[in-house]
Amino acid sequence: MRVGILLVVALAGLSLTATAQSFNPIIEQNSVDGLLLGAEGSYKFFGWLEPSLAVAYGLQSQQIRYRAGISTWALTVSLLDWPRTALLGRIGESGLKGTLNLSEGLPIVGDFFGGPSWLERELGGSSQSRVSGFFGTPWPWTEDPNPPDIAYVLWESSSIFRLPFGIELGISQRTLLGWWQLGVLPSEFRYSQTNLSLRYEALSVSFSYGDLENKSNLPGFIFVQGVKGESTTIKGDQFWAVQFERAFDVMTVSVPVPLLPQPLGLLVQGGIFLQVSNASKIELPSDGQQEGKRVWQNLLSWGVSLVLSFDRTMGAKARADFVFTRDGQFHFLFGF
Repeated sequence: MRVGILLVVALAGLSLTATAQSFNPIIEQNSVDGLLLGAEGSYKFFGWLEPSLAVAYGLQSQQIRYRAGISTWALTVSLLDWPRTALLGRIGESGLKGTLNLSEGLPIVGDFFGGPSWLERELGGSSQSRVSGFFGTPWPWTEDPNPPDIAYVLWESSSIFRLPFGIELGISQRTLLGWWQLGVLPSEFRYSQTNLSLRYEALSVSFSYGDLENKSNLPGFIFVQGVKGESTTIKGDQFWAVQFERAFDVMTVSVPVPLLPQPLGLLVQGGIFLQVSNASKIELPSDGQQEGKRVWQNLLSWGVSLVLSFDRTMGAKARADFVFTRDGQFHFLFGF
């Protein structure tokens, strides 16, 4: 039966390749499905109508995941059961979702929503913004095996500005307002998150801040923070985090490759980094006689890195990190 299902998915993917405007394999992993294998594709009609379909099979969950949508101009409506969600503490969601891309000029109103801002015109740069609405059910997990129906509205925006002296400023924001217990008396939950980043050549600094309200006690709805090399995480209804990294070129080595007319340039880079994360929540005294007190926890790590990459334009990289944490522990991390 499972083999038959996988065969159907594979044949559907092959049929998409014949006419699809875009076709991509899906090979990814999450804590619920384990390895997720499948394909996604889309086809555009009349230059403005674009149906899309993604189907994948989770080897660990033994579940078929899907995302079927239709896009017209800046609006996309999808029916899904997929490992993507804006809900804190969850991996995926099942239900109906609509997304309006405000970065594109909309019919009738033209560039009123999609035109560049004053800062973009003066400084140069780009920005994107979109609003999404969802109604459905978050994926179950160990602490919430029977999750309730929820609804939420999500606002996302990001901007990049070109400052003098070659400095790049990035600003991104995300705000979610949600409701659950919809069949009785809707209970509200919300969070907002802001990230600021500065980049100058190989130097980058970023600062993040967020806060949330969960008076209705939606299970698992809380910020989770960590730092590189530290397996421990901290949780809270407020957080702030700082990341600093300075990279520098060490040398470039020419590597001959068979069948290629010219050798590839292997770029060797070194770097130093620092990460600090803080999270806090209100803790009530054990005697229950006083008001709660806000308690902060923090994590800190720093270290050096070595990055090997073939030609800056190829994007293929291997990175090794030598990480030290505040408690004196050493960790070695390697990835592609």
